[in-house]
Amino acid sequence: MTSDSLFTDGAVGGWLQLPSPAVAEIAGSVGFDLVCVDTQHGLIGDDTVLGMLQALSATGTRSLVRVPGHGGEAIGRALDRGADGVIVPLVDTAEQAAAAVAACRYPPEGVRSFGPVRPSWHGRDPLAPGRAVVMVETVAAVANLADIVAVEGLAAVFIGPSDLALAHGFALAAQDEDGPDADRYAELVSGITAQCTAAGVPVGIYCDSPAHARRFRSLGATFTFLAAEQALLRATLAEKLADARA
Repeated sequence: MTSDSLFTDGAVGGWLQLPSPAVAEIAGSVGFDLVCVDTQHGLIGDDTVLGMLQALSATGTRSLVRVPGHGGEAIGRALDRGADGVIVPLVDTAEQAAAAVAACRYPPEGVRSFGPVRPSWHGRDPLAPGRAVVMVETVAAVANLADIVAVEGLAAVFIGPSDLALAHGFALAAQDEDGPDADRYAELVSGITAQCTAAGVPVGIYCDSPAHARRFRSLGATFTFLAAEQALLRATLAEKLADARA
């Protein structure tokens, strides 16, 4: 397994989708090994990313930004703002994975435009490459996984569990240990993690619950992210409201 302190075996991350540096600071104070700022499906705009990354830095928490797509511009902006790396969604081929890696590196190894604004304030190596994490969540990605994990410089693979289920014709509840098609889904996930492990590439996955985190670790996931803060907030508020009315 590739040695990277950001993706240590058993690491648990937090996931942010609400545009709030204060919420980022709260998440950072809890003790997560790393936190992802989600600009693909979350409500977080480009103007809020900086403040959220600053809040995480204040707590000493490492950070990733999930960018909206494959574009090198979004990757560069996330890294210039100080993210330790990026998660790139819907990567189907080795060529797309290589492009993500190149967008995280300066020439001659990559194509990133030089301008590490915030990292330079903190004395970080201005030429240090950002970590490229690519998502495996489609039929094509699974079919091409051997070539994807062979891409030089790839930091990690990240499984999108819901899209992976839908793409393969499974119900979302297949992620549950007792859900429909749970065994077939588990076989699919464990096949992905096995290929990543054999290639020495850390593999993470998003988890709707602690139970999912335990299940996916048993299926070979190196690191996990717990459910987004907005889902946890809503669930907690609903629970407390029901308790108060009981």
